[in-house]
Amino acid sequence: MAEDLFNEALSRRLGEALLGLKPPKLAYADVYLGVWHGFDGFGDVGRFAVADGSCASTVFRGGFRVVVVRAAALSYEGWRLAGSVCDVDVKAGLRLRRASLYMRALEFSCLSRVLDGVSLAICDGHIYPTVHPAIYKGPRQVVDAYRRYLSSLLSLFREAWRRGAALVGLVKDSSVNYVRARLLANAALRGCPEVAQALARERGPAGILRVLRGAGVSGPIIDELESFTSDEEVFDECVKEPGFSTPLALAPQPIFFGEEVKAGVESWWESRLRERLLRAGGELREVAEVLDGFYEMPPTATFYWRPWHGIGVFRVDISGWSLGLNGPCGDMGRDVFVEEDAIERCRGIVAALNALSPEPYAVKPLLDADLVVRLSRREYREFYEPQIIEEMRKAGFKPQLAKRRIREEALAE
Repeated sequence: MAEDLFNEALSRRLGEALLGLKPPKLAYADVYLGVWHGFDGFGDVGRFAVADGSCASTVFRGGFRVVVVRAAALSYEGWRLAGSVCDVDVKAGLRLRRASLYMRALEFSCLSRVLDGVSLAICDGHIYPTVHPAIYKGPRQVVDAYRRYLSSLLSLFREAWRRGAALVGLVKDSSVNYVRARLLANAALRGCPEVAQALARERGPAGILRVLRGAGVSGPIIDELESFTSDEEVFDECVKEPGFSTPLALAPQPIFFGEEVKAGVESWWESRLRERLLRAGGELREVAEVLDGFYEMPPTATFYWRPWHGIGVFRVDISGWSLGLNGPCGDMGRDVFVEEDAIERCRGIVAALNALSPEPYAVKPLLDADLVVRLSRREYREFYEPQIIEEMRKAGFKPQLAKRRIREEALAE
């Protein structure tokens, strides 16, 4: 009886929630197809490495939380496992946040330790350095999480660059609009060139919409920008042949924050966030210095890839030096599509990714790393949690599970 009432209400509320939201129409499919390069070739991979991580946590009475992260990096010679590094880290404190950043930091650290002789290193997830716009307002623990994540990623970047290895991040479910926004902004410029400078400083559809509406633009471009979609969905719907999109070299993420755009900031070096972090000192200053390290290097680029077997579209981040990009990322004031020679270099990276992707997989060795490192709920609660509780007692704590957790276990029985 109760379920019937819930289902009736659910149907009504779903209709209300979706009312007014615009599904993608893809009226600009030709624009997206214009940056697609059909390709289903394979390449010699040689020695490569992959890394993945997992995370679990327990919340105790009073909001005390213990987070366990672990990571594994595997190196291969062809399809033969040549080496591995596994590691665990633990964080504990009141109301810990951004736990996934600790996991990624450990993942990058493990990968850095298996790069000897490697020509291609692949992470699970993006490798484009990002921070929260209000990081300087965050609690110390959140700042520490970002500092560790960024420092570990920078160390990986520097080690891969020193060794001449291509660094790749494979994103399975991406919701960003970097490529789509840049393509639509370029398309809008053909009919409204006077807003070129303003559009160059906008990365998201909402910002581009604001600029175009301010210039009195209407029509299909507005409908396209208003639709709820992402780069991944657009290419998955528009392109069915294997291949990849033209890589987009990404400018520093912080210069696209609203405050920076309003201030007319043209590079990371003159950004208000950098100034604020440096002035704050301590760990915030360290975050700024780590970001300086990234932005002294060539920019990270991103593109979309459909494997040779045609199953799925994936976002791929790639180290700029692997595409022959030069110049510090920090000098960039906007995202730009790479030139033809970089596209050819990207073709070589895609050939290697295809070679690692037997049907129906996308980079099968990443799945192997996931199977090694994955921490199931049962395994965590049976083996890790008792150790956590025991160590807490030794340290003088009186650990009691949060009431919500106890109730969940009672209802599950």
